Amino acid sequence: MPIIAPSDLRPQNRRRSKRIQLRVAIVVRLRDAGNLSTSEKTEAIIVNNHGALILLATAVKPNQIIRIENVNSREELLCRVTSLGETFMGKTQVGVEFVVPTPGFWPAPPKPKKAEAAPDPTKTKPAEAGPTATAAKPKKVESTDTLKK
Repeated sequence: MPIIAPSDLRPQNRRRSKRIQLRVAIVVRLRDAGNLSTSEKTEAIIVNNHGALILLATAVKPNQIIRIENVNSREELLCRVTSLGETFMGKTQVGVEFVVPTPGFWPAPPKPKKAEAAPDPTKTKPAEAGPTATAAKPKKVESTDTLKK
């Protein structure tokens, strides 16, 4: 299969913003099937400027409107359920998109640490002089002649 440049993709297949794997504590608020208001503390596991993939135990349907609160910033946004994924241990992966794209709703991901370069062997310091290993001295063995005396 040939590699297709993003500019050649159909608009509906283009990613609008980069996905970032980042766990963020959230509170989801919604109306259940009985039109009762409910909330659930959970987390987003993948985020971007247009939405997230969240874990949710409460049942939702595609196109349902929910509210997500970022626990750290206390900011809350309206979202639309876009997809339902696999369920594991009672929680379903739920794709949501912000009704209004909101860059900055999620915290900035930690910057990757720079990999330490391997030491340059031409610039290594000579080994410091330390205690040298001493060879074990052989034990004096008396001849059998001296033992007989």
